[in-house]
Amino acid sequence: MRKSIVVAFCCLVAACAEPTSVTRHSADLSVKKFFGAAAPEAALPSGYATMMGTISQNFPHSSRNLRYQQVFMGSNIVDPTIVGMCLRRNDPFGTADRVKTLTVRLGPTTLDYTNLGATFDANYSAPPTEVFSGEVTVPATAAGGEVGDFDFCIPFTQEYTHTSGSNVILEVVNTSATTNVAPRDACADFQPECTTSQAFAQSSAATVATSVLRGGLIVKFVSPEPPKPVDPAEKEECFKGGWSTFHFKNQGQCVRFVETGEDSRG
Repeated sequence: MRKSIVVAFCCLVAACAEPTSVTRHSADLSVKKFFGAAAPEAALPSGYATMMGTISQNFPHSSRNLRYQQVFMGSNIVDPTIVGMCLRRNDPFGTADRVKTLTVRLGPTTLDYTNLGATFDANYSAPPTEVFSGEVTVPATAAGGEVGDFDFCIPFTQEYTHTSGSNVILEVVNTSATTNVAPRDACADFQPECTTSQAFAQSSAATVATSVLRGGLIVKFVSPEPPKPVDPAEKEECFKGGWSTFHFKNQGQCVRFVETGEDSRG
């Protein structure tokens, strides 16, 4: 049964894909564009941080009138504050861009990929946080995809703080006017690294999922960039260990910065 659903996803891609001549862009630049080059990132499930999944999936970002949840292992999250998410390109044919209307929520759960339930609200262990609601553009793609191609990013309008010791549910409610294929990288239940499950119903107002399946999207959660160090204005600020406050390796580097502007912090 699960395998037939995965096949259905793939058939939807094959039947509806629109060949394009889109020029490929580096998806890593897309992540940096929204979140900055130094923003901490975590690709989940973590087994896919350095390898692609084996399927492409259109749920939930391209299907109208849909409520969708996916559970991830909280131990894979590298920073408790999450300010955005990205999906990875894995497109068999290439598609045009798509404008979608999505509501995104994140919330804690005691459940995992082995026991995610069908009742949406009961899957949370505490009320979720609505982190985004509005229109997004799923970018056009050329066929193919590589590990770094996280090309579709959603910066959150409300940050989420992950609860230590819990797992996390990503919920997407799609209220778009139309359904168009926009496949992104996903993993299937026959892969041991696929430590995620999904529940969904083809109604944005649904309270109970019609399907609960092992597998789902590869998602990159992005955290805030660390604050940039304040620069010393006077040499005296470098003395008595003050150099460490400004993230220099030693007092001499700090003094040299004040005198010459040479920044050796890297």
